[in-house]
Amino acid sequence: MQKIYRFIIFSIIIFSNSSSAAFNFCQDDSGLNGGSDTFQQKIPLNGVVEVGELPIGVANVEISLTSTVDIDIQLFDKETGNKLIHWPSGILSADGYQSFVYHGTLIEWSGFNGDGTGPGNEYIKISGSEEPSTPTSRTFIMKVFGYKAGLADVNYTWQGASCADAKSGQGSFQQQILQNSTIKVGDIPAGINNLNISLESQEDVDIQLFDADTGKAIVAWPNGLLHGSTVDSINYEGMEIEWSGYNGDGVNLGHEYISITGETTKNLTMKAFGYQSGIAVVNYNWGEPDDSGDGNPTEGEEAIIKSQILNLVNQARSQGRNCGNTFFPATTAVTWNSLLYQAALGHSLDMMNNDFFSHTGSNDQNAGSRITAAGYQWSAYGENIAAGYTTAKSVIDGWLSSPGHCRNIMNSSVNEVAVAKTFGGSYDTYWTQVFAKHQ
Repeated sequence: MQKIYRFIIFSIIIFSNSSSAAFNFCQDDSGLNGGSDTFQQKIPLNGVVEVGELPIGVANVEISLTSTVDIDIQLFDKETGNKLIHWPSGILSADGYQSFVYHGTLIEWSGFNGDGTGPGNEYIKISGSEEPSTPTSRTFIMKVFGYKAGLADVNYTWQGASCADAKSGQGSFQQQILQNSTIKVGDIPAGINNLNISLESQEDVDIQLFDADTGKAIVAWPNGLLHGSTVDSINYEGMEIEWSGYNGDGVNLGHEYISITGETTKNLTMKAFGYQSGIAVVNYNWGEPDDSGDGNPTEGEEAIIKSQILNLVNQARSQGRNCGNTFFPATTAVTWNSLLYQAALGHSLDMMNNDFFSHTGSNDQNAGSRITAAGYQWSAYGENIAAGYTTAKSVIDGWLSSPGHCRNIMNSSVNEVAVAKTFGGSYDTYWTQVFAKHQ
């Protein structure tokens, strides 16, 4: 039976306070016939927060923000970044009511002086320019600027939505973290395949993961099934779940990740606890990667695999070990290099797409040629490959148990690294690890 994949709810997630907050156009089938909802949005002083995403296919949308403090609505075209509503440089930027037609969609705004009941009370309306019920053909991002800090009530209605399913995707957003508070980051529906999430913050934050149906703490300190300081994994309801541990990925205590291999069999909820207040960048991807083999990764995909791998590699290098019959003393840490990641990803995609497993590529290039082609001028390099491993920890452990691969990891003459993982092909997963040092 063909698997049905749904958009992960992170694609429409927003900043939130301790309560749940999100535009909910496509969360379930009931949204296809229209509906209404409301949530509360925290507004920072002189800061811009993303309220949410309006996906292609919604119709006759009305959104109102009500606040006791002065706020401005902003609206952007997600694909182009065009400022549709924005003071002072948007297509709509005045103090009073304005409207215009954009790609067949009529966009109306109250203006920055609000709807007449106060400067913190603004609205937007989005409908078909000829027929109000015509679905939108563009994805819009709605944001809010706060002239003062406070809360806004967000009320919205829509007539219908035709939200397409997707077998893969990726995204990134910012999440406000409050000190000594637990924040809901997002809901993960059942049916998502090969999900990776990284959270990056300059402050100390902890990722938490719960079974949304039972409330079971899967990742949480101190009572979760995974609750330790370092990388650990567990099989929960058929899902292989790996967590960086609360000490983070080796870059910062606020850099953590969760990786779920296989299809999510349960509805899950991700949260974050803040030991300090701050902003976190959340990167996520799911499903099978683009099989074009062009080796052009997104920043979000790279951030996720970096968060999974770097700490494991440097933990290994920090301890002396025998690689076969040769002892290697502890050595210095390596840093991540994006050019090496492009070289590694290109080879993993090549092996996956062309169904082979070798250091020699389908075009007869070796690792050195691939690294050079990526724009990296090397004086030393090494490459490890693997297939069939499901988690970052398992593949690093596998390499460390093999003398030749272990020697590459412990090589003191290299100082930069990258690893790329792809899904598909005969082995289901393909890994390429590249070490190098600049000339």
